[in-house]
Amino acid sequence: MTGQGSYDTSMLVPVDTLRLTPDGVFGLFDDDWIADRHHRDHRAAKHWRAEDVLSFGFTSHYDLMWELFRVTSLGMAGENVIVVADQMINPEDVAGGIRLETNTGQVDLGEPHVLEPCVEFTRFMTSQPEASAQEVKPDREKLRNGVRGYAVGIPGPNSVEVGLGDFVSARTL
Repeated sequence: MTGQGSYDTSMLVPVDTLRLTPDGVFGLFDDDWIADRHHRDHRAAKHWRAEDVLSFGFTSHYDLMWELFRVTSLGMAGENVIVVADQMINPEDVAGGIRLETNTGQVDLGEPHVLEPCVEFTRFMTSQPEASAQEVKPDREKLRNGVRGYAVGIPGPNSVEVGLGDFVSARTL
């Protein structure tokens, strides 16, 4: 059986500022706030979950994905925030939660959970759009354990804005 579904990067847009709300993320693009695909009110949101509204990726993970697949440019996995990191960030490294430090203060987020690589994303990464789930299974394994990234909920009720150069760190247990 050949693969069905594809990973579409056409809607990915780099932004310098995010507005984080408990319902999801907005990005400032061309002077307009646009809702992230995982925002509760986005027209294409299928299975909204409060714990999935903000996603993180790391430059060290992109380095590994480039080494493995050679097709990965920064941001291709669709994360809201990409953090500069010299080493791999494992689930136990972020078990105490994530802290964002902005111009207006800090925001403590809960423990993020691992974003599992879907079959469509793995097909994209391996340049095998017609591969079956079984055929890409070994490569999906390489993208697990946080390599694909992490997601976390946003505490409310107020929104907070974050931008380029804001500091992201793992909170300790």
